[in-house]
Amino acid sequence: MPSRRRFLTTVGASALGVTGGCLDAPMSGKDGVPGPEYPAGTLWVYNTARSDLSVTVETVDRSPAASFERVVESGQTAIRREFAPAPAGTTVTLRASVESFADGWLSFSFTPGGGGPESDAPPQYARLHIPGADGEVGWQAREAVE
Repeated sequence: MPSRRRFLTTVGASALGVTGGCLDAPMSGKDGVPGPEYPAGTLWVYNTARSDLSVTVETVDRSPAASFERVVESGQTAIRREFAPAPAGTTVTLRASVESFADGWLSFSFTPGGGGPESDAPPQYARLHIPGADGEVGWQAREAVE
């Protein structure tokens, strides 16, 4: 009969594996943060604050509209693949609201499909980072890998 300690260790490891799979956040050597290889137009929300936070992200002036609303746990990442894809040369604007952090909505524009035929700008995905200090929320565009 297996020991209780072995059972609890197995359950703990299984729960960790299931959580990591649901969050879709493989670790990379760069910056010690999840990513960065995601399809163009992906939304990547990284919460390094000390508390779980309700995050809402919406597309601005885009049809069809896309929205994301989720409580992102402290130290976790939430990913919505191909949240706002677009043809090359098209700029997509997102706005985010993070519970009890920044006042109002924070807007951000990026080019999911890249810069277009006249540009060598690569396709991008959008990264919303919520650091550990109150009031800080930052958008960043990162190169996507299809």
